[in-house]
Amino acid sequence: MQAPQSSHARQTTIAPLVPLTTAVVAMVLGTACGGPPPASESLAAPPVAAKPMPPIPDLSRWRTFTRPIPGLPTDKAGLTNAALQQLGDLKYPNTAWNQGLQGWAVYDFVVAADGKVDPKYVRLVRASDDVFAKPAEEAVRAARFTPATKRGTAVPTLVRLPVYFSLDQASRPR
Repeated sequence: MQAPQSSHARQTTIAPLVPLTTAVVAMVLGTACGGPPPASESLAAPPVAAKPMPPIPDLSRWRTFTRPIPGLPTDKAGLTNAALQQLGDLKYPNTAWNQGLQGWAVYDFVVAADGKVDPKYVRLVRASDDVFAKPAEEAVRAARFTPATKRGTAVPTLVRLPVYFSLDQASRPR
C-alpha cells in the first residue's frame, strides 16, 4: 500500500463520482450490471454466515499517480465528471464466498475521451482484502462511461471508483 504524499508533492486531482455512489453500489451489488440473476441462479447463501462489510477509510489524501498524466485538463473550470454507464462483469471470488467474506476495492483510473478506461492508467488505491483486488480491477477495466466534458468537448479525466462485494445481493460464483 502506498502512503499519502507530503503536501509538497504534486497532487493529481481526482474527479469524484459522488453523484454516482448510490448507482455504483446498486450496480456492483447485483450480478455485474446485467440485472438480476436468471431464475436458475438463485441467490443461494454462502456456506458460512456473512462477515460484516468493512468500512472504507478516508482515502482522500491517497494518491496513486504521482506524475502528471498527459492529456488530462489542468484547469477544472467548465469540467463535468465522467458518468458510469456500465461496469464490467463482476465475479465474486470463490474463496471470499466460501468464507462469507464481504468487502471492497477502490481504484483510480483514467476515463478516455471515448468513454473507455485507459488500460495504462488503472491503479489500486486500497482493498479491504487482497481477494477483491483482481476481480474489481477486471470489472473496472471493462467499464464504460459517458466521458467527462470541458466546454462541450469530451476529455479524459481521472476517476476514483469503489467496487463493493456484498453477499446480500451477489449470485453464487460459477
